[in-house]
Amino acid sequence: MIIGHFYDDGTYPEPVDLSNKRRYFELEVCMVRHPRRYPKYRVDYASIAFCDTYEAAEALMKEIVRTERYNMEDVYCFYIYERVMDVFFDRSEYTKCWLFDVNGEMIDKRLFPSYWSEKEFDGRSEDEVRFKWGDLVEYYDGDYVRLYFVLAPPTGKEHYKTRDYKGDISDDSYIIIDGPGYQWHEHIDALHLFKPHFPIPKNIMRKYEKIWEGYLKERDEYNKENHFNSPI
Repeated sequence: MIIGHFYDDGTYPEPVDLSNKRRYFELEVCMVRHPRRYPKYRVDYASIAFCDTYEAAEALMKEIVRTERYNMEDVYCFYIYERVMDVFFDRSEYTKCWLFDVNGEMIDKRLFPSYWSEKEFDGRSEDEVRFKWGDLVEYYDGDYVRLYFVLAPPTGKEHYKTRDYKGDISDDSYIIIDGPGYQWHEHIDALHLFKPHFPIPKNIMRKYEKIWEGYLKERDEYNKENHFNSPI
C-alpha cells in the first residue's frame, strides 16, 4: 500500500510505502454531553488505548462495558481504528475501522483504508445495509448528532458484479435529508449513522413528519412533471 498527499503549495511529496510498517489499534470512546435533547446534541470523543492487536483492543472495550468503567448511559459508541506506525494521521484516516454500540457489539466495519480508497469498495450485501428508505436515523458528524431521514443505502454488491471497476469510500455512504426536498440531501459515511439513542419527543417527531411529507410531495410532483418514477 502506497500513501502520499499534496503539500499546501500543491507539490507532491515522495509516496510512503506502508506495506512493511507496523500497525497499531486505537480504541476510541464517544460520550454524550448533557443536555441530550433532539434535534441536536453534542458528542465528545477520546482515545483511551493503543494496542498491538485488534483482539487486545476489543477485549479492553468488552472489559470497559462489563465493569461499567464509564457511566454507560452516557456512552454513545466505540470505534477501533487500525493505523500505521510512524505515519501522521488525523482522526478520519485509518487502514481499517470497526464500529460498536454502547454494549460493545459490532454494528459495522470497514476493512479498507479511508484514504486512497480507489477500487477498494465492492459494494455492501443486503445484510450489511443497516438502514433503508424512510428510516429516521442519527447522523454523528464527529461533534454533534442530528436527526435525518434515509433516502438510499450505499451501493450494493450487485452493482459491481456487472462492471469492470470498483468504488471508493465515497460510495460507501447513505443519502440522507433533513429538509422537505432533495435539495437538502447529503451523502454520509455509513459508519456515522445510528439508530436514535433516545426517545424522540412528540413535538420533534411532528416536525420531522412534516419534513418527510414535504419531501414526498416534492418528489411526486417532480416525477409527474418529468414522467419519471424515481423512488428518491
